[in-house]
Amino acid sequence: MDAEAAQALRSLIGKGSVRAVSPEGDELSCKVQQVEGETVRVLLPRLKMAGIDQLTLRFAVDGAPWTVSCDLTEAEYHSFEEALGVLEVTAAERDGAGRVAPRVAVHAAGTMRAIHCQYAVDGNEYTVRVDDISETGIQFSADLRVEPGDRFSVSAPVGGSPMLVEAQAANVKQVAYGRCAVGARITQIAHADLLALRRLAGQADISDTG
Repeated sequence: MDAEAAQALRSLIGKGSVRAVSPEGDELSCKVQQVEGETVRVLLPRLKMAGIDQLTLRFAVDGAPWTVSCDLTEAEYHSFEEALGVLEVTAAERDGAGRVAPRVAVHAAGTMRAIHCQYAVDGNEYTVRVDDISETGIQFSADLRVEPGDRFSVSAPVGGSPMLVEAQAANVKQVAYGRCAVGARITQIAHADLLALRRLAGQADISDTG
């Protein structure tokens, strides 16, 4: 594991849950506690770990998505709900060769509609605060508890027009007043909205350099 990957993992310490996926496709919430060399100590849901010896961590840091493959070498009791696991990193890379789509600032109220979430009823709608959006991801905060792997749609005004995307939570952390700050990977977006985002991002680049 190179220094950049190690730093990305260390940035997750104490900042909520990240998504962990087993070879069979089972998803768990993982909390990074310590990073030493190739060894990562994490908290995992104790009752969901039967038969798991490998995990892939998927998360984003400053908008850059990462995939980290690990062997689960040890696990011990931590609490009734959690186990302390020891992961040995076997591979780590930035998805998309490290290319990050330019963001468009939103800073407006939006609506999240649950599709498949751990703590929300499918189809229920919740008010969120959308911070920014790109071709590949969206950042927002919510009073609702959100977990990595949750799937939902988010609608909000972007550039003066309504925009709707479907997304999956990749990185979640607790912020002030009990809210969740969510970084999500966009899984579905209309072609017209994609073109609009590219146009708005281009205008922002011109403004920044003008």
